[in-house]
Amino acid sequence: MFIIISLFGLERIMYEYIITVNNGLSEVSSEEIYRITGKKPYSNDNILRFKGSEEDGYKLIIWGRTIHRVLLLIDEGTFNDLDDLSNKIGKIDLEKYFKRGSKFALKTSRYGEHNFTSIDVNKVIGGVIHSKLISLDMDPKVDLNNPDIQFILRIINDKYMFTVNLSGESLHVRGYRKYNHPASIKTSIASAMILLSGWSNEDLMDPMAGGGTIPIEAAMIKYKYAPGLYRNYHPIINVPLFDEEKYMMYRREAYESYINDRIDIKIIYNDISKKYFKGALLNARLAYVNKYIDFYSYDARMLDKYDIKINDNFIVVSNPPYGIRMTRDKIISRLYKEVVKELNTMGVVRSFL
Repeated sequence: MFIIISLFGLERIMYEYIITVNNGLSEVSSEEIYRITGKKPYSNDNILRFKGSEEDGYKLIIWGRTIHRVLLLIDEGTFNDLDDLSNKIGKIDLEKYFKRGSKFALKTSRYGEHNFTSIDVNKVIGGVIHSKLISLDMDPKVDLNNPDIQFILRIINDKYMFTVNLSGESLHVRGYRKYNHPASIKTSIASAMILLSGWSNEDLMDPMAGGGTIPIEAAMIKYKYAPGLYRNYHPIINVPLFDEEKYMMYRREAYESYINDRIDIKIIYNDISKKYFKGALLNARLAYVNKYIDFYSYDARMLDKYDIKINDNFIVVSNPPYGIRMTRDKIISRLYKEVVKELNTMGVVRSFL
């Protein structure tokens, strides 16, 4: 869905963007969207949405750290039954969203009680889309695993929202994480934690860093590494409303924004496990930020006894060990107290756990 706005005789197309985010973190994602686009989104049914320009779509996909998917709204409304929904989807002019000969798929998410399943929706509405594209002589091909265009249909009770996926796989899947820690935190949540911590000019430490996601994301933030550049492209370029050359221009601008020289702020990785240490170092190398992180493998309860180079008044951002929380709950309280006591001895001023 898009709106043409005339300003001083010039026409400007505004699109309705739907942004999926982590549950409970919509506020930090909303603030990030505002920083990137200058537009303030509003929350609706656990998603964020706002009206923005074509350029906003490119920038969000390339720079979004805490968001998951960027969708373009095609149509929304209410429906009575599956036949009624089929009629409404069948009336949409899909030519704006589809290049001739492209492969497509339909993904449905459904909430509420209905007399049909998500599989029924995919079969019926997918058939409607296919027939519509054939009638437009678009030569469509169905590919559920690797589509050029993915339509997403969201159904909540008697409401529907029909969108096209501009970002592809969730943006929290950066692509640099080859070592998978057994209880790894989502990169989008790690970034949200860092942003919520208020980190500015202090040194930052994760004393129980596991696979290294928090220090890596911190380095990406501080050195202006655009997370979208870890992918070769995004399917926004497959949608006719968007321009591949403009998309590539924004990618080049993001690439040129890297800060290559080391900033006088330390980012500290620490984990007692040598296995996790090696895995985190691999991930940091693949993210091209290993040179900005100081790596240690010590007991977090005795950090003050080791030669860790960190300035006073540092901050801590950490996701405490998940395995211990799940299987050894009796030692959690003692472990946390000992680690926090040690960090206080070293000069921590703020912790975000």
